[in-house]
Amino acid sequence: MKTIENISSGEVYEGEELEFFVDDDTSIGEVYLDGDLIFQSLETMNDDQLERAFRQEFKVVAEASDIFLNFND
Repeated sequence: MKTIENISSGEVYEGEELEFFVDDDTSIGEVYLDGDLIFQSLETMNDDQLERAFRQEFKVVAEASDIFLNFND
């Protein structure tokens, strides 16, 4: 589980999968969390540029692992 916060608004998003997508035809970058659009950047040429723009607007507050340990064994 990822918890992502918009730095300027304080809005919090939670989800499992973060996806970065750049449309080569329009140069628009989009970031999706579990299939929902949470960020869009104009004039984006590649995934690295999109990720940098995203990290300027958002921060990952928490990221839980999928590994669960049973301490009762």
